Amino acid sequence: MSTPRLPILLLIIGLVISGCSSLETRDAQPLETVTAPRIDDAEAALALGDPSSALTLLRMAADDFSEPTSTGLRLEAARLALALDDRSMARAILDASDGATSVDHQAVATLVRTRLDPTLSDAAVIERLESLPASLSRRMEPYRLQSLIRARAARGDLNGAISDWQSLQRQALMPEQRRITEARLWQALRSAPMADLDAAVEAAPDATTEDWLRLVIGVRERALDAAATRSFINDWAGGPSEPPISGATLNRIMAMQRADLSPPRRVAALLPLSGDLASAGRAVRDGLLAAYHADDTDRPSLMFIDVGSAGRGVTDAYRTAIARGAGRVIGPLRKSAVRDLIASSDLPVPMIALNRIDSDRMGPDVQQFGLAPENDAVATAALVRELGHERLLVIGRDDDWGQRVAEAFETALTAADGDIAGRQTYPTDQEDLSYPIKALLLIDASEDRRERLESITGARYGFEARRRQDTDGIFIAAFERDARLVVPQLRFHRGIDLPVFGISDSFPEQPEPGANRDLSGLIFARMPWLLNESTATVAADARAQLDALPSSAPTTRLEGLGVDAYRLLSGIDPLSRDPALTMPGVTGRISVNTEGQIERALHPVRVGTGGLERLTPGNDGAGDAFVP
Repeated sequence: MSTPRLPILLLIIGLVISGCSSLETRDAQPLETVTAPRIDDAEAALALGDPSSALTLLRMAADDFSEPTSTGLRLEAARLALALDDRSMARAILDASDGATSVDHQAVATLVRTRLDPTLSDAAVIERLESLPASLSRRMEPYRLQSLIRARAARGDLNGAISDWQSLQRQALMPEQRRITEARLWQALRSAPMADLDAAVEAAPDATTEDWLRLVIGVRERALDAAATRSFINDWAGGPSEPPISGATLNRIMAMQRADLSPPRRVAALLPLSGDLASAGRAVRDGLLAAYHADDTDRPSLMFIDVGSAGRGVTDAYRTAIARGAGRVIGPLRKSAVRDLIASSDLPVPMIALNRIDSDRMGPDVQQFGLAPENDAVATAALVRELGHERLLVIGRDDDWGQRVAEAFETALTAADGDIAGRQTYPTDQEDLSYPIKALLLIDASEDRRERLESITGARYGFEARRRQDTDGIFIAAFERDARLVVPQLRFHRGIDLPVFGISDSFPEQPEPGANRDLSGLIFARMPWLLNESTATVAADARAQLDALPSSAPTTRLEGLGVDAYRLLSGIDPLSRDPALTMPGVTGRISVNTEGQIERALHPVRVGTGGLERLTPGNDGAGDAFVP
């Protein structure tokens, strides 16, 4: 009785299997093969760089199809919502499509989730997007490649980023889309460390990759010189092979640089022009004005606001500057004023502060430019290592200033693989410094040994105290007056053969024969302005402007600070983006570190009987790295 039912059962099973096979084929149909007029229009909108229209068209097309195609198109619309920075819409579409199970859907959903998750590392982004369960449609593949380009560039895989760009270029349908992809790669490479760019050139797998990298390096190296950049790009594009980048993109690169180097139309300087710092404020003002009148380019309008005792409060002055249309603020000069301004405002207008403070509220639009003695101490530590010295003694004023300078030197020296063999402080109200100097050189220990020996034997011995032999130099954290006491007494107490290093504050700003005698042999780092060396035409003309003043007094470092503060108006943005970029300034070779602090590389000098002698790199490759 049961036998006749077997064919029926087999037929039912066969129909079920057949139905499942048909459903699987329908679910697995790639979205790439789905066509319709609205989808064609969406692809055309994407090619024209119009993701907003493409999103609308894809959502409308989704209503024209049944599942699973409808869900797939909506997921693609979610990715386009992200392109429009509408994360809430993208998340809503994704949440409504969580039940989608086809590999097509999973691939697009993974792409959207990857972009929605800000906690993902660049390595995780790359891993996810390289292992999608299915290929993406030609509408979505460019977005995967764009994400890979960003992630690879951020991880330092610049050659991989350019390779993905080449794949992305093959996806582009219109010239506008080509320019968009070029611009995205340019932005990714523009922010890469120069060391990564140099390493990538050495490992470039093809000519296109090498061309890209050499373009980026060349433009980055000339970021402060628009004319040099234009000449370089013309030479680069005129090479024997077809340039991989469109002329429109090259023109945009040069236009971006010109905008980068253009100062704001109005600049406000918040300076103490009254009260106890009035002379310092006026010196900075004179430097700003001298550089302004020496500048023959498109100059900004300068306005000065007094923040001294008879002027405005610093916060009120900053708000006044904004109300008067300032696009950047220079100042204030007093450390406490900088601290008050940082603490009281979100600083909507960028600022070049003329002093340094420690603050965790410092934003990216605040750079700190000061002539802190700590900066000089760091430069001297670098000089010590360049000269081949390693173990240094440190002696400094017994006050907060001396402690800060000594600590800055010690930190910089140890970071450069140097060592501190010993340290001492000296009182600032005494002229006889024999006790701390003997303690530093361990001469007192030598004298103690003689006294013990004489007390034991009862005999008296001919004796010459010896200094310690475990050091090859001395650093002094001293003002000029102190230095003129410390250096001769170091020489007297058996330190005659040890090089002595100091900072710019240890030597007078203006020539003085007595200082040359007392401080003979002292080595330190000096700003070009105080060596009467001009590093740029504007700087030379600015000095001439100051020298021509009827009541001209000898220029000081503060006028130099004003000159470089003005010159930074046309270079602060590229310098802030690239810590490896430097600009020659009258206060030193200027760079901006990752914390927004303006650093100055100074010139090494030594005090001779006739004044300061420049030290230049030696050519023998041994011993001293600098010779007079």
